[in-house]
Amino acid sequence: MAGSSLENSPGRAISRRTVLQAGIGTGLAASVGPFISRALAAEPIRIGVLLPKSGPYAVQGENGHNGAQVAVKEFGGEVLGRPIELVWLDEANPQTTVQNMNELIQVRKVVAVQGGISSGDVLAIMPIAERTKTLLMATGPNATEITGAKCNRYTFRVDLPNRVTVRTVYPSLSQHGKNWYFVSASYAWGIDAFNQMKDVLVSNGGKAVGYDQAPLGTTDYSSFILKVRAAKPDVVFLGLGGSDITNFLKQYQQVGLTGKIPISSPIVNDSDLWAAGPEAATGIYPKLWNYTGPYRGGKGKKFAEEYQRQFGTPPEVEGFQDYFGCIAILTAIRETKSTDSKRLVEFLEDHKFDGYKDQPIYFRSWDHQLIQPTLVAQVKPKITDKFDYFNVMAEEPGHGGSLDAFYGERASSECKLTSL
Repeated sequence: MAGSSLENSPGRAISRRTVLQAGIGTGLAASVGPFISRALAAEPIRIGVLLPKSGPYAVQGENGHNGAQVAVKEFGGEVLGRPIELVWLDEANPQTTVQNMNELIQVRKVVAVQGGISSGDVLAIMPIAERTKTLLMATGPNATEITGAKCNRYTFRVDLPNRVTVRTVYPSLSQHGKNWYFVSASYAWGIDAFNQMKDVLVSNGGKAVGYDQAPLGTTDYSSFILKVRAAKPDVVFLGLGGSDITNFLKQYQQVGLTGKIPISSPIVNDSDLWAAGPEAATGIYPKLWNYTGPYRGGKGKKFAEEYQRQFGTPPEVEGFQDYFGCIAILTAIRETKSTDSKRLVEFLEDHKFDGYKDQPIYFRSWDHQLIQPTLVAQVKPKITDKFDYFNVMAEEPGHGGSLDAFYGERASSECKLTSL
């Protein structure tokens, strides 16, 4: 089992300096100082973190790592009497992510891995998690097949599948018309986002009047935006994230389309819009979480306050996702009194987490999708705060709808989990 063997290899001697630099930052280490003395003699419990340090999602990577640090501090810096060490390696592309996943498991001897923003990266490392029997907490990917056709027993997902995000936001967007233009990133998440929303649109009598794919990391969207302007659609739906959607929104505003043709995407990070600025930020989006508003739950509110205190900015969605993902892993370790992946998986399949939203949330046992309500959020028409860009319009499913059914019924799922 991952994390069950402890070896003496170069760099593994535990010193005060090791604890202070254990991936959780000097400020966090100082804040958990009272716990250090009794944890020094114990081998750390290492949790691998795979999040981008460069590229279109680098800002989200930093925010996610920050969120995980808040979770570690919430546990007092230790679990089972052993110090917690976050080992953060880069999630740059599928090849690099696979290499770093192997390093975390084989060299760093982590007990679990969390992170993953790009669906392509996560899909590449899921077979490694299954083969090595290592718990993988996928905090940020959205492609349907992660908890669908490609699901496995050792992978859990915190973020929302595209099936849910498009159904969350479609009712609000449909009010603007039936002719839509699509622009998506040319990898698993963006392509799946297009297919999922197109199916919903067409089934409701709508039409895709245009569809373009852009490479991940595109900086110039002018040719795509000119095609959008010529097509005169009722809605523009983007399968873009990170700096990609930031660049698109800035250039959309430069062409003069902001506020004229509504924009949406299957997911949005607050930092995407912060980077675009108040003049270019626009759209109606599904959101997993928002740092303001009535739907956070008591623990969610405390997380937002602690994140702000530690890092000087409010937490965005990725920060919350990695905070919760780390909380889930550490809770499983604490409650099972074990780092054995099989026991952690079985615990997560049968546990409800209360207080993080306005109702209990849980990983569904048969596909490992985190079942949670979602938000419909619209960018404010006039933004006066540096960070508070959204009006939360609604929580879905509304009107007493079944939360479990909102994520899809088992009979229609392609997920077939195997035994441990």
